[in-house]
Amino acid sequence: MWIWQRPDWPTFSFDMDRLAAPVAEYRCRAGQLAGTVARLTVADRQEALVDLLVSEAIKTSAIEGEPLDRVSVRSSIKAHIGLAPPATASSDPRADGIAALMVSVREHFMRPLDAALLGAWQTMVIPPRPSHATQWGAYRRGDAPMLIVSGYIGKQRLHYEAPPSTRVPQEMDRFLDWYQATRPVDGKDPLPGPLRAAIAHLWFESIHPFDDGNGRVGRAIADHAIAQDLGYPPLSCLATCIEADKRSYYAHLESTQREDLRIDAWLAWFVATVLKSQEVARAQVDLVVAKTRWFDRYRDRLNERQHKVAARMFAAGPAGFEGGMTAGKYVGITGCSKATATRDLAALVEMGALTSLPGGGRSARYVLPCVAP
Repeated sequence: MWIWQRPDWPTFSFDMDRLAAPVAEYRCRAGQLAGTVARLTVADRQEALVDLLVSEAIKTSAIEGEPLDRVSVRSSIKAHIGLAPPATASSDPRADGIAALMVSVREHFMRPLDAALLGAWQTMVIPPRPSHATQWGAYRRGDAPMLIVSGYIGKQRLHYEAPPSTRVPQEMDRFLDWYQATRPVDGKDPLPGPLRAAIAHLWFESIHPFDDGNGRVGRAIADHAIAQDLGYPPLSCLATCIEADKRSYYAHLESTQREDLRIDAWLAWFVATVLKSQEVARAQVDLVVAKTRWFDRYRDRLNERQHKVAARMFAAGPAGFEGGMTAGKYVGITGCSKATATRDLAALVEMGALTSLPGGGRSARYVLPCVAP
């Protein structure tokens, strides 16, 4: 029996007291992160925002098996938030669409959710294709069941079956009424942000109202709920953290949709992921500050090749450049000879701009001192 087939659907139950401590921790971390961001320069704040939105856009698409080009997503993010001319947005509709969604969630975080807004978000992430029968901006229709399956044809595994399309309008009306009623400030039954985000995501994914794009829109709803709770759109990495533990995400979602309406395990996992996302966001902000200080210190001593490689290494994020920088990678990034790459890297180490990892010789690897290898 699926969760929506339960006679008491959608009356979710959970122990609020068990979640009091992590919710309190979430609020504490949110305040600390907001304070850190407020102390950044305008340029650093903008860079941190762009970096995090790019990561979120790429990762929420990757969860659905859709790889995107980072440069394309970044150009569209900057165009949509007004840091670059609109004409510089990517020509890839997938990259531009997910960028538009990321920015729309931030711009409309205080707007009540309704069918029109959700439909607009769905059209952003699912570009129209003439040969595709997807409903754009409208709930799914037709008699075909909405099945979530994996595997090859003939060996497919059924993970979930959503309510039939005839029930979707009624189910969504009930969901949207609940979402409005649980608003943190003026709702009649307010819920803490992480819990509201977790329930909203589970509920929306269980209805699966659109032909396509439900996962990305569902994660956008979670971000919307967090922003409404805080009163501002925070620097967030929720999709980034979900993608990093995608198997656990799907396992918790599937098990919850197959069980009764007691959702303590789902809430505990989701709130823990929100806390993790705050850690990742803090690390990204710290990296932006470190990057500014690094370039302030070394910029005038770098040649064009070294500057390009350093920028690429910082772009890898707080986790650092995978495997460290090597002479071979340096050649691939700059197009110089291996001898030149070796000299450039040695000069960076000598001035303290890079650190050499243990090993040396032909397998010498280098990292930024301010980024953990």
